[in-house]
Amino acid sequence: MSHPDPHPAEVLALLKRRGPETRIAVVGASNDPSKYGNVIVRDLAAKGYTVLPVNPREAEIAGIPAYPNLASVPGPVHIVNVVTPPSVTRKVLEEAASLGLPAVWLQDGSYDQAALEAAAKAPFRTVWEACIMVASRWG
Repeated sequence: MSHPDPHPAEVLALLKRRGPETRIAVVGASNDPSKYGNVIVRDLAAKGYTVLPVNPREAEIAGIPAYPNLASVPGPVHIVNVVTPPSVTRKVLEEAASLGLPAVWLQDGSYDQAALEAAAKAPFRTVWEACIMVASRWG
């Protein structure tokens, strides 16, 4: 199966619109500072984005209120950044599609072929083969 562009311009434009009006849910957020789910939350918050950590087992991540799932995140979500194992990612993709969210960013290690195939069929734009921390470095 062929996949669309792994770096859709409209998602990169959302990210480039740096500031609190760009709301990024980080699914797989973690309180463990050695995990990318924590590093990404702290990095994006430090860059001025509104970060919405998603983890069903945590009340907050890096001092930011956390939500148990995407459906419980208040207000708009512009980008869903995924830092979960591929088996969990497929469920996240289903939830993002059912909620009508516009963009999903799959971090390395969060996807496998089945997740990419599910993302290719979804109504949202998907980024993969890129790290959101690197892509958001411009300033």
